[in-house]
Amino acid sequence: MDISTQRLTLQDTTGQTTTTSLIQSNNTSCCTVRLLDQITIPQYSESVIKAAVHLPDSSNLLFEPSSSFSQKAVVLPTALIKVTNSQTHLTIINTTNHPYILPSNTYLGTVSSSLLICATTSPYQSQSTQFRSPKRRHYSLNSSHKCYVCHQKFLSQNNLFHHLRVQCYPQELRHQIETLTQHIDSASHRKKIQDVLWKYGKLFDLRQPSKINITLDHVIDTGQHRPIYTPPYRRSPQDHQTITEETDKLLKQDSIEPSTSPWCSPVVLVRKKDGTTRFCVDYRKLNDITVKDSFPLPRIEDIFDQLSQSTYFTTLDFKNGYFQIPLAIHDRPKTAFSTRDNHYQFKVLPQGVKNGPPTFQRIVNQILGPARWKHCLAYLDDVVIFSRTFDDHVSHLDEIFYLLHTHNFRLSFEKCTIATDSINYLGHHICRGEIRPNNDNIRGLLETPTPTTPKEIFRFLKGAEYYRKFISNFSRIASPLYKYNPSNSTHPSNTKPTIFTLSADEQAAFEQIKHILTTDLVLRLPNNQLPFKIQTDASQLGIGAVLLQTYPEGDRPICYMSKKLTPAQQRWSPIEQECYAIVKAVELWHHYLHGNHFILESDHKPLEALMRKSQTNDKCERWRLRLQSYNFTIKHIKGKSNTMPDYLSRSPVDHAEDDIDDNVMPTSASISTQTDTSDHDTFSTSSIVGMVTTRSRSRQLPQSDNHITTPPNTNRSDVQNHQSTSSTSKTTTDSARIGYTGAIDQLKQAQQKDPDLQYIANHLNDNKYINSYLLQDGLLMHYEQHSKPVPCVPKGEIRNDIMKIYHDTQANGAHFGRDKTIKKIKARYYWNTMNSDITNYVKSCIRCNQNNPIRCKPPGHLKPIEPPEGVWHLLSMDFHGPITPTSRRGNKYIISITDVLSKFVIAKAVRDCTADTAARFLQEEVICKYGTPKCVLTDNGTHFTSTMMEHLLKRLGITHLYATPYHPQTNGQIERFNSTMDAKIAALSNQYRSDWDDNLPFVIFNYNTSYHSTIKTIPFELMYGRSPVLPFDLQNPNVSLQQSSHYAQNIRQYISHLTNNAKTNIIHAQHQYKSRYDTNRSNPTYSINDLVLIKNIHSRHKFDIRYEGPFRIIRRLGVKTYLVQHVKLLDLTRQVTVDLLIPVSIR
Repeated sequence: MDISTQRLTLQDTTGQTTTTSLIQSNNTSCCTVRLLDQITIPQYSESVIKAAVHLPDSSNLLFEPSSSFSQKAVVLPTALIKVTNSQTHLTIINTTNHPYILPSNTYLGTVSSSLLICATTSPYQSQSTQFRSPKRRHYSLNSSHKCYVCHQKFLSQNNLFHHLRVQCYPQELRHQIETLTQHIDSASHRKKIQDVLWKYGKLFDLRQPSKINITLDHVIDTGQHRPIYTPPYRRSPQDHQTITEETDKLLKQDSIEPSTSPWCSPVVLVRKKDGTTRFCVDYRKLNDITVKDSFPLPRIEDIFDQLSQSTYFTTLDFKNGYFQIPLAIHDRPKTAFSTRDNHYQFKVLPQGVKNGPPTFQRIVNQILGPARWKHCLAYLDDVVIFSRTFDDHVSHLDEIFYLLHTHNFRLSFEKCTIATDSINYLGHHICRGEIRPNNDNIRGLLETPTPTTPKEIFRFLKGAEYYRKFISNFSRIASPLYKYNPSNSTHPSNTKPTIFTLSADEQAAFEQIKHILTTDLVLRLPNNQLPFKIQTDASQLGIGAVLLQTYPEGDRPICYMSKKLTPAQQRWSPIEQECYAIVKAVELWHHYLHGNHFILESDHKPLEALMRKSQTNDKCERWRLRLQSYNFTIKHIKGKSNTMPDYLSRSPVDHAEDDIDDNVMPTSASISTQTDTSDHDTFSTSSIVGMVTTRSRSRQLPQSDNHITTPPNTNRSDVQNHQSTSSTSKTTTDSARIGYTGAIDQLKQAQQKDPDLQYIANHLNDNKYINSYLLQDGLLMHYEQHSKPVPCVPKGEIRNDIMKIYHDTQANGAHFGRDKTIKKIKARYYWNTMNSDITNYVKSCIRCNQNNPIRCKPPGHLKPIEPPEGVWHLLSMDFHGPITPTSRRGNKYIISITDVLSKFVIAKAVRDCTADTAARFLQEEVICKYGTPKCVLTDNGTHFTSTMMEHLLKRLGITHLYATPYHPQTNGQIERFNSTMDAKIAALSNQYRSDWDDNLPFVIFNYNTSYHSTIKTIPFELMYGRSPVLPFDLQNPNVSLQQSSHYAQNIRQYISHLTNNAKTNIIHAQHQYKSRYDTNRSNPTYSINDLVLIKNIHSRHKFDIRYEGPFRIIRRLGVKTYLVQHVKLLDLTRQVTVDLLIPVSIR
């Protein structure tokens, strides 16, 4: 600082100096800056504008924006500018959610020359991002030249690079660099690229997790919404182990931290393409209340325009890109999730949260800065560097790597391509000025086989007609194929498929239409300013899909998908095949859809609710979780509007592949399994359906093949499970289309094989049968007075088929009860044991047992717990909460412990319900003040089952007893106290209930010092052996001190007397309550191998099943407790009490 000249001079480590005046000079030359042309700035974006400055050409001038811009959401930063031809360039930012228009000649600010730069500095500087000039080749990575691995310092940058290359870079980096550059033929070119890669080898060093250096954090804006809490899902032991391993890994990576958040979202495990498990959190409820971030993604058309003039390309992919983005500290609690042992929250941007893509795009845009649109572009995590010459590409690569290196990014070596002359980017192949769709995008249609039947030709034609408005002279081109339209009277109907060969004209028309549909005559480059749409379909052979965009003139295709199904997938139910088509299409076109809202159209109506609620079908549930990071709406369309996907699914091209979820065991706690029923050879269900189908309806049913049919070897129970949600338009099975006459003939044949019915038919004139039976067209009928004759049903499976039709099917049964089913069948058929048969059939229906409400008391008589031998022998502990509102001290829970004999209670208000809090309470508030108990009874919450609690209780010699899962009566004493405590605290609290924790000690004190009706005494007295003295009791002012050698013995005798009386009173109270509880309540007992259903104790929606199973009894653990095993999922076992079970029999 030079006081004499009133100037301040600064010098950096490279020798560059900057000087500026300490006072405002009156002679400083200033000039106004005005906007040259009118400009419209899009919402949430920055633009470079041209401005007029009436000064001679000069550089390093200081631009200061007008004060009017500081008051608006449109920002002009202070900057160093260069004036050329009386013009300069400025960066302006629009932070609003709407476009902003600046008219020409707008006053922007002033330029002064008071700031003098004595040495050239980097022209691109901002608060959070530092950029350098692309022409500046020599610069310093770090002023201290410090190794990021061993932290050793070096005098020069070259020495640091040599040290990293020789000692501290990972061993596999050499192989990675060789792999990335092996395609470069020129040795000198390859050497230049490798030098850049070695220089920034840290980008590929994945030994330690990293977070980027940037001031911008991801924000989760939920407004004033109250915290959302979703309890964790039930898990198998294997899943718990996987979750523990994943959370340990995330803790080591510093991606999560322990939490006391009131928010909670459930953990889900999703299989990745390589078969490994991805740890995810289901943030759907959080996303529903999160305010949308409308930061725009780059226009794909603009990206292709930039790439079309380039020759060299590099594509980069970030390694775990989301986990490199920091999460705002005040929003971390909103990402909380629970495991079996703890409660955590994310410190980085987790997968599946709303607004992740806009945040990622905003950060990448900020880091790349002025390089964007010049020689680098980013679409979310897909970064491409492009150049016209090789030397330029080396320079551009060096610049972008420097920016990523400075901000501590990490790249995925396997997904990067370096300095190639062609790339596949955003679903298109780009090579030296040519841009065309990837072969994968059009192969589904381009390689479709030549049709071999008229039906296949007609399907292709209907699919192509969907786009006929974009194809001139479509009718003329397709005219040779129109004769195969079934409605064409000149074309004979084909009752059986006829294999034939197309003529030359027909083949030419077929190939020309395919060519038109896969070229830019119809096919369009994607434009993310227009909405995306996907249409999907599935058939017995494969799946098909089309990616479309809606233009003003109609939907135009972008890509096609056509894939075969494996034999196992062909046996899937229709809803699984349709859902699989959605999953494969969305994941295939991820680069178009991620971050954009799109419409998904399907002609399978049950899929409309796929993303709105959990699925009972395990495959669909796992697929739903795989799709949760996408923002889309499922819309049902009619089959006639879904013609192209229908054709692609029936003429699949791509080879089938096993889905990663094919062999995954279900992990959901809500599993419904219907018992197998074998196919019947003598008389099929379809025949009976045919009999109850009217002649007119039989004629109306179409004779063409169904959209999806059920394979012959498909388990009937699976079909019933999955098709129960089908639309009412599919209530009649395919085989029901057998004519009425054929069904009558089959019934006649069955009657002729039944000896009892044949005997009756031969003795119709006997008095025993003359008024009850008759022959009608050779069919034996039974009739009663005032009723019409009905067919007699012979013994065998045909009776089961009839009961199935009139009880199980949608059209004729709908699972109504015994009496309704008997009345319905009696009006149409007769056999002598039908009442008992129908009763047993309905009773054994698993669907009915799973869904029908039970309108009586839950089964199982009460089994009271015997009172303990003494005080402090058995304690019952529990958490109560979360309590709303949170108290002024931040407390949300109450942890309490009750002595089962004396009913004495200890309670404390706490902030969370973790294992650490429970252990501290037990140690500091209970043991250190009252002594160590013999046993402690708790529920199965993670705070009580944790390793910490087990170690503490084991070290203190305390026996830990657990209540039976989902049977709160086991720990009912503390539960009963909680309800009493709530009412008393509410009565004492202020109107805002914010001081409830201040009143808690008074409620506990009064409870302990009040008469208890069960033990017929005061808990305080039984605990201490003396009567309590209350604060306002009148006391004798004279204190007498007596000495008695028998005082201790008298106290023990008194306490022993109180204890015996308490035990007697507890037993008497238990007998009274048991008598009331057991009245009109069944008390079933089960044997080993009995089949049962278990009550669904989880929160359920209106139409979710009430009972799960069936399960098999494998062990009796107590009077009311059993261990059960799922009949199919043998790894699924549960410990349950009898009140949650109902018996079930197998048909």
